[in-house]
Amino acid sequence: MRSKIKRCRACGLYTLKEICPICGAATSQTKPARFSPEDRYGRYRRALRQEAE
Repeated sequence: MRSKIKRCRACGLYTLKEICPICGAATSQTKPARFSPEDRYGRYRRALRQEAE
């Protein structure tokens, strides 16, 4: 079964849409990011995303 998740080529955002809702660039099929319950860098990633908005 193929995954429906897509990734924006420009900004790297994961979405289910054909066009990125953030930057409007085209998205492509990809596998989702690896999940780890011990996400050591999640705090930094969320802070960076919050700062970018």
